[in-house]
Amino acid sequence: MTDYADEIAQRTGVGQVAVGVVLLGAITSLPEISTSGVATLSGNSDMAVNNLIGSASFQLVVLAICDLVVGRGALTSMVPGPRVILNGLSGIVLLVLVTIGAMVGDFELPLGVGVFPLLILCVYVLCIWQLNRGKAAAGWKPAEPVRRDLKELERPDVSNLRLGLLTAGASAIILAAGTVLTLSAEAIAESTGTSAGIMGLTLLAAATSLPEFSTAIAAVRLKRAELAIGDILGGNMFNTALILLVDALDSGEPVLGQVDRASLTATLIAVLLTALYLIGLVERRDKAFLRMGYDSIAVLVVYIAGMAAILGGGMAG
Repeated sequence: MTDYADEIAQRTGVGQVAVGVVLLGAITSLPEISTSGVATLSGNSDMAVNNLIGSASFQLVVLAICDLVVGRGALTSMVPGPRVILNGLSGIVLLVLVTIGAMVGDFELPLGVGVFPLLILCVYVLCIWQLNRGKAAAGWKPAEPVRRDLKELERPDVSNLRLGLLTAGASAIILAAGTVLTLSAEAIAESTGTSAGIMGLTLLAAATSLPEFSTAIAAVRLKRAELAIGDILGGNMFNTALILLVDALDSGEPVLGQVDRASLTATLIAVLLTALYLIGLVERRDKAFLRMGYDSIAVLVVYIAGMAAILGGGMAG
């Protein structure tokens, strides 16, 4: 999938960040589409929402693992422009809207969905439009040249049509696997007595993040840091917008009105993790400890502490 995305970026000239955010971010979020739809239709809307929120946190941990794979300096120091920063800030805006909607209470529209999920989708579309504008990359530039020892790839000798079909085929496989994954998670939750919401925040969130994990690792190995970070942050934005899908499929009250303390905490953890990487992207300190940048180490520590608080601090109920 990463090879296909990189080739599409080369042929279209739209850039790795745009392809990572829009195309790769959406495709690797297909498991979330499948799991959220199946879980909601089977009466587990809390699992569906928590899967989307939990994935936003876990996928940032994936970036920390990618940083470990790089092994030389911080991953965030390899990004040459501001598009990724705009991407991260857009993701924070969407996650904050989720938090506000859950805290103040959502209101159902005649369309059968809540106000906030519809607002989140509109803001998502606006952010994607802004991120893909040519002027978005002109505001901020690194003071020092970025080390970009890109690995030369053997370009596939295939037509644009075949490239599109290969991409669609890989996407279909990801989507089908997501359906099986949801049914398995529901069975595990039922057999172990685990809350469906907690299952969505933990096991299901980690499992549905595996496509982002594999594509981001592949992108980093190809020296495409922008593609890797754009994939993760773009996937988080797309996942947040998918709350509207859950709300539309759920027959009860607006789903953000059903969000509990554990979900709110996980949402704020995702905001904090994104902010930590934004600090790394702005500061651009090319130093590493244990083969990881300081921002990635901070992300791992905060995620582990946050999930321990959720699972062991009485929020699971």
